[in-house]
Amino acid sequence: MKHLRLLLVSGLIFLSTEIIAQEVTSDSVLQISRFTLLVEGIPEVKGEIRIAMFDSEQRYPEDPIHAIVLPVDQKDIEWIVEDLPFGEYAIAVYHDKNKNGELDSNLLGIPKENYGFSNNARGRFGPASWKDASFKVNETNYFERIEIK
Repeated sequence: MKHLRLLLVSGLIFLSTEIIAQEVTSDSVLQISRFTLLVEGIPEVKGEIRIAMFDSEQRYPEDPIHAIVLPVDQKDIEWIVEDLPFGEYAIAVYHDKNKNGELDSNLLGIPKENYGFSNNARGRFGPASWKDASFKVNETNYFERIEIK
C-alpha cells in the first residue's frame, strides 16, 4: 500500500510538472518582430510611395493588413512596423509620382510608374504570385529590401 501511495504521488508530481511545462512553453505566446522595409531605386524625389502588406494568399493582392502612403523625400524610403507578429507576408510597392492613388499604365496596361514586390519578384501580366513574393518573418528584428523598377 505504501508503494502504491508513493507511486501515485510521484505520478501526480510528474503530471503537474508536465502541465506547468506545457503552459510555459505554449505556442500561445505571440512572438513579434521589429520589421523594417527599405524601398530602393526611386527615380525621382517627387510624389509618394504606396506600400501594401498582406498576411495570407487569400488576402493577396486585394486586402492588405497595412496600407501606407509615405512622401518621397529621398531616393530610398524606410518603413518600420514595431510589432509585426511572426508569420508569412508579401508586400507590393509603387511610386505614385503624381499622387493620384493609382499605378498609372499605358494603353496596353503596362505600368508607367515604378513598382516592386517583396523578394523583388515580378509578375508576367499582373502582380507577382504569392509564392514568389511571400517571405517568413521569424526573427525579432527582420529586414526586407525591395528595389522598384
